[in-house]
Amino acid sequence: MKNINLSRMNSVPFISFVTPIYNEEENIARMLANLFAILNAHPEWNWEVILIEDGSKDRTREIVQTEVRKYSNTTLLIHEKNQGYTRSLKDGLRAARGQYMMYIGADEEFDSTEIPNFVEILRKGEADVLLGVRWQRNAYQLFRFFLSVIYIFFLNWLYKIRINDYNWSQAWSRKIFEQVELTSRSLFVLPEIIVKAHDLGFKIKEIPSNHRGRRWGKSSVNLKIMGAALGEAIAFGWLRKSQRYSAGSDRPFLKPGSII
Repeated sequence: MKNINLSRMNSVPFISFVTPIYNEEENIARMLANLFAILNAHPEWNWEVILIEDGSKDRTREIVQTEVRKYSNTTLLIHEKNQGYTRSLKDGLRAARGQYMMYIGADEEFDSTEIPNFVEILRKGEADVLLGVRWQRNAYQLFRFFLSVIYIFFLNWLYKIRINDYNWSQAWSRKIFEQVELTSRSLFVLPEIIVKAHDLGFKIKEIPSNHRGRRWGKSSVNLKIMGAALGEAIAFGWLRKSQRYSAGSDRPFLKPGSII
């Protein structure tokens, strides 16, 4: 994995924005322009951006390497071969130095103008986990919408908690990753973070978020990927009910005090 730092700030950032990227040649330049238009207007946030180019098969890497040179406080990680969304997200979180981390997709479905809504809540200390909730998913086809609703209801039933959206843009306190181990290798990684944070008593807050839908390209999510996430969700549910389960770990994802 290559690590390219571009004008990385010396001080510890308040928030790190983490974006895995795979086969987004038609979206990534616009996504970055929209993201940095917001970030550059808010230097008081003391932010950094971590991008993970995950072995794309189209021109995404070439475009990203050109575009990121326009922007400051950015680290670009490059996977020579595709490692998958979860590995990319984890690599991005390990590289992040912020007190908070926020996941943003590269497909332009999330509207970057909503970022201030997230950051101001974090700056006020009102949440350790902040979840964007897509109350309307007008861009979804009926079948995908149906699957999403069933998935949310199933997880809430399985874990006996109430979450309205498990897999959208989210922000987390670094303290969570200094206490929990992340074992998921699938899209279940986001629910895993939420449930373990809940079990440790961290403050979880939800805010409305607009789902714009993908204008260009095609999502890489398929039934196989969704099935893997469901399998891990069920296995974690059984573990959570057993005496072997502990939300905290002596092998946390991030070592406490590891910011460099």
